[in-house]
Amino acid sequence: MIEHIKLFFSGSVLDIIARILLILIVTVFFYVSFSYARKRNLHWLIYIEVSFILLCFVGSFFNVPNYSFYIYFLAGALCVTNLLFFVQDFRRDLFRRALRKHVDFLTDDDYLGREELHKSVDAIVRACQHLSKSDTGALIIIADNMQDSILDSGTLINGEITGDLLETIFFPKTPLHDGAVIIMANQVVAAGCYLPLTQNLNLPREFGTRHRAAIGMSEVNPGITAIVVSEESGIISAMHDGKIKRYLDADSLKRVLNHAMHLTDNSEEETLWGGKE
Repeated sequence: MIEHIKLFFSGSVLDIIARILLILIVTVFFYVSFSYARKRNLHWLIYIEVSFILLCFVGSFFNVPNYSFYIYFLAGALCVTNLLFFVQDFRRDLFRRALRKHVDFLTDDDYLGREELHKSVDAIVRACQHLSKSDTGALIIIADNMQDSILDSGTLINGEITGDLLETIFFPKTPLHDGAVIIMANQVVAAGCYLPLTQNLNLPREFGTRHRAAIGMSEVNPGITAIVVSEESGIISAMHDGKIKRYLDADSLKRVLNHAMHLTDNSEEETLWGGKE
């Protein structure tokens, strides 16, 4: 093994630097791969990678012809395999990192950001009114942050908030209409998401799954605001911190959304949800 180490670090300076960089890249790659495999319970892939590492260690004690070639070939094959297995995970995490940066950017009180938020509020209000008139059920969650498990239960969209998009998602014949739409950073992040149901038994009998999911989500995450359009009656309701507001018209819904989008100051929360109407 010592001979292999000496041979590895022999040669020109550029060769040594290239080999060290290769070691660092492979090490980082295997670390990331282990993390994703553990999250997805792919134990067999972990066993293969551990076996590869042990093979490299044991093989270094023997004088195997073309040893380096076999090691590089197997490492390359494992890299390709991991990319095929985890390409969606890589894309999802990159998207979420970009989304978090976008959320941080929108916390600044710049005029352009607020103007875009006002447009989004108007689009949501129009969509909810249209859905209400046609008795089309809808569940919209406005949040600053959302658990990965909730986002993973649906389909990532990362689209601009428009009335047409929301109405299309909740159209009864589309595959995403039964779940919740998640709005973060002034974007439709995901649709068709499944939410935890409330365990509160003292709710109106006409409250269906959408209402119970909205209340449950607001209980788990008091910072979110949920908007529900009833499929049976067309009534628009809002939930925040376990509290409920029903029979919302365009103006009252806009007030709720302005608060959810941080377009009003903190005192508005007490007026909206603290019983000081």
